[in-house]
Amino acid sequence: MTIKIGLIGCGGHGRQRLSKILNNFSDLVSLVACADTDIVAAQATASEHGYLKAYVNYKDMLEKEDLDAAVIALPHDLLKSASISALHAGLDVFVEKPAGVDSGEILEIIDVENEVNKSVMVGYCMRYNPARKKLKELLDLKSVGEIIQIHGHKSGSQLGTWNAHMKHGGGQLRWHGVHIVDQILWVMGNNLPVNVYCETRWDKVLGSDQDSAFSIVFDNGISASLTVSSRTKQNFDVLEVYGTNGRIRSEWPSEILEIQGNGLPDYHNLTRITPDSPDYMEMYTIQMKAWIDSMLEGTKAPIGTVDALKVYKIIDAAYKSADLGKSINITGLS
Repeated sequence: MTIKIGLIGCGGHGRQRLSKILNNFSDLVSLVACADTDIVAAQATASEHGYLKAYVNYKDMLEKEDLDAAVIALPHDLLKSASISALHAGLDVFVEKPAGVDSGEILEIIDVENEVNKSVMVGYCMRYNPARKKLKELLDLKSVGEIIQIHGHKSGSQLGTWNAHMKHGGGQLRWHGVHIVDQILWVMGNNLPVNVYCETRWDKVLGSDQDSAFSIVFDNGISASLTVSSRTKQNFDVLEVYGTNGRIRSEWPSEILEIQGNGLPDYHNLTRITPDSPDYMEMYTIQMKAWIDSMLEGTKAPIGTVDALKVYKIIDAAYKSADLGKSINITGLS
């Protein structure tokens, strides 16, 4: 079986990353068509990556082409509508994170997903980062004992296009914050967030959040602290977990992993694991293969809309907390 794919969104991510990776699996997928409101970008994407036809309107593509699945890489405020259109066309969907602008939009996607009995995968790629996968593996082996606390940090340079504008679903929490929140939820497994407190510094020119510090309390009493910034000039993603027998820390993009814990004999002393040459694209490749495999096997996507909903419940609460100056309880996840 070859999965027939249509791409919605021929910007940098859809064109330069996802399309390139899909071509690595030419024995499993065929690139049928791509669509973008910028027809020049769509035509260039088709030419570069082998899509058979380019469209200026993705709805025309969905109506006219024989497709099995859609890959969607658009600004945040356009993700929900495109996902729902693809689902109504009978397609499985890969949609870039965060899949919408708030938890309400994710719930809309979930309703349609259940109605048409198709599957949506949300592109939280850091779960497939090799260093993060190693961190999760070591945590599951109780290398640092039971989790006590978690700290996460995600930052980068100043937002400057649509992602800097709240009306388009931009802002640092929706751009970078969702990534680190998803990783913490992944580490916490079945434990649900129940409370969030956030303080935010706003960009007075753009009107979007610039720096945020917030905490999440889970239903088992464990707390996580997070910081997010758009003023570090370089990209950083750090996840550190403290346990009853030690600590473990993973950094991106360096891919350095540090661990010291009594849970496994190899790590009683501080150990630093450093890759020879980190491959930035590897996590996207592993992610896309996982999505393709789920379709071929007829199983639900490994990172689905319920995961996206949990992330946005926290992000929505963080914005509300920053606005009201008090902690916010999270409901609707039981």
